[in-house]
Amino acid sequence: MTASTSTLTPDTQVVSGAVADAETTIDLANLTGLDKFTATTTAMARGARPDYPRWLRHVHSAAGCSQPVRLAGQLRTRTINAATGQIINETATSTAQMPDGVIYKACGNRRASVCPSCAEIYRADAYQLVAAGLKGGKGVPETVGGHPAVFATLTAPGFGIVHTTRTNKKNKPAPCRARRSPDLCPHGVDLRCMRVHQDGDHRLGTPLCGDCYDYDHHAVWNAQAGELWRRTQMTAKRLLDRYARDHGHVTRVSNPGTGRLRWGKTQVRISFGKCAEFQRRGLVHFHILARFDGINPDDPDDVIPPPAWANSFLLAWILRKAVEQTSFQTHGLVLNDHHGHQLVNKPDGWPMAWGSPQGIDIRPVRVRGTDPLTEERVADELDHTGRRRMLTGNAVAGYLAKYATKATEITGHTSRKITPSTVEFYANNTHPGRLIASCWRLGQRGLQTTSEWEDSGYHRLRRWAHMLGFGGHFFTKSRRYSTTFRQLRKARVDYRRAHHERQEHLEENEEIETIAELVYAGTGWHTTGDALLANTAAALAREHRYVGRLEIATTG
Repeated sequence: MTASTSTLTPDTQVVSGAVADAETTIDLANLTGLDKFTATTTAMARGARPDYPRWLRHVHSAAGCSQPVRLAGQLRTRTINAATGQIINETATSTAQMPDGVIYKACGNRRASVCPSCAEIYRADAYQLVAAGLKGGKGVPETVGGHPAVFATLTAPGFGIVHTTRTNKKNKPAPCRARRSPDLCPHGVDLRCMRVHQDGDHRLGTPLCGDCYDYDHHAVWNAQAGELWRRTQMTAKRLLDRYARDHGHVTRVSNPGTGRLRWGKTQVRISFGKCAEFQRRGLVHFHILARFDGINPDDPDDVIPPPAWANSFLLAWILRKAVEQTSFQTHGLVLNDHHGHQLVNKPDGWPMAWGSPQGIDIRPVRVRGTDPLTEERVADELDHTGRRRMLTGNAVAGYLAKYATKATEITGHTSRKITPSTVEFYANNTHPGRLIASCWRLGQRGLQTTSEWEDSGYHRLRRWAHMLGFGGHFFTKSRRYSTTFRQLRKARVDYRRAHHERQEHLEENEEIETIAELVYAGTGWHTTGDALLANTAAALAREHRYVGRLEIATTG
C-alpha cells in the first residue's frame, strides 16, 4: 500500500442512486468478526468480483487519491452542430449504472501530507508555471529567457530566542547558544544551550523560554505577511520609477488637458512568482522569483525584453531597498474576558517589518548567455564580493514547486480547520500549540465595532489557526509573469478528452457537450481493500510513465 492511503475509512451519506456501503455487495459469508474488514480480505473480495476490471477502469482518474470525493446523479451528453447550435443527439447516463453507483473525483488537495498523489499533480503544474516564466512556453514568449531575473528569500524577524543550528568561523557545527556564565531570563530560565543540534532535532525552532516568547506578535506577523509583501511590491515600483527618472530613462510629457509637464511612465515592470514556506519556528518566509519585463505602450499585456539599463544588479538593489524600507503598524487590539480581565492590550498594534538585512538573500538566476555544457541559461554575473553566484532556471522552478505542496508539517503540527470543539486538543503547551492558542485568543472581537474588527483582519486568525495564523496562498504570481493553473488544468482536460473522443466518432462541425447533474455522496474509498487496489494500480501506472520518460530521455 502506498503512503497516500492515510484516510481509508470514509464517512458515508445515503444518496439516491449511490451505494452507501459497498461491503453489502461483497460475499464474506465464510468470514467472521474483524476478518471481514481487513484490507487484504476486502481487496481479495473486490478482485474476485466479475466486474473488477470495469471498476478499476472506472476509478482510474482518482486511483491515487487518498480521499476521493464520491458524486452521484446523472450525466447528460449532447452532440451539437457547432455551426448552427442544433442538438443532434442527447443521452443520459445515471451513476446507478456505474460500479459502486458513484463517480470518484480526486480531492485535488495541494498538501503532500494530506494527499501525496494530488499534491504531486499540483507540484508538476507549479513547476511548469514557474519554468514557463523563465524559459517561455505555455503561452509565454521564449524571449523571457533573456530577461534579468533574481531569486530572493525574505525572512521574518525574531520574536524570542529559539534553538537553532550554528557554525563557527571554520564552517563547523557550533553549540546552539554557548555562554560562559548563566544567562537567566525574567522567568528564571537559563538561556544557554550547549547542544549542537542536528537536522531533525525536535528542539529546533522552539523557544528556550516559552514565557518570554512573543506568541501574539508571531501570530499577527503570520496573518499580516501577505499585506507586508503587497506593500513591498508598491515600494519596489516607486524605487524603480525614481531610479528611471533620476537617470534620464523617463522623459517629461505634456498633459493634453492642462498643458502642464509631468513624468511619463517607466517602460519597465517587475513580474514575480512567490512561494511561502514555513520555518521550524512556525514563521512563514517567502521565496521570490522576480523578473524585469519591458512594457509595450501599444499593448500593456505584451511581454517584451526590457531595455539594457534594467539588469539583474538593479533588480537586486531595488528589492533589497524595498525590503529594508517597507514597514507598517497593524490596527490596535484591546481584549477583555467575560470577567473584565485584560487579555490583550495593544492599542497601537504591532510593528510589521521583514527580518534583518543579513537574513535577506538575493541571487541572480541567469541573464543572457547559455552554458555550453548543459544548454541551460544560467547567471553569469558576479556579486559585490566578486564571487560568481549561479542558479539555473530548472533548479529555481523545482525549488518553488516543491515547497508549494508543503504547509506546517515542519513545525510538528498538522490538522484540518480548527473548530471550537477541537481547539482545546490542539492549543496545548507545545510551541505550535501556544501559537494556535494565540490565534484563537486574538481572533475574538474586542472593544472595536464590527466594521473595525473586520477591517483589522484579526477575525481571520481563528479561521487560519490550523495554519498558525497564515491565511495567504502558498503560491502566487503577478498577472503577466506566466500562465495560470486554470489554463494548465484546462489543457490537461482537453488533451484527455481529445484522446478519449476519437475524431472518427464525430462528423465535421460536431462537438460533444457534457452536463453533469451530480450531488455529494461521501468522501473516501468504501473499504480499505478498495484503497489498496486503487492506490497500487495508480503506483504501477506512475512507474510505467516514469520508465517511459527515462527511455525517451536516454534513447532520444
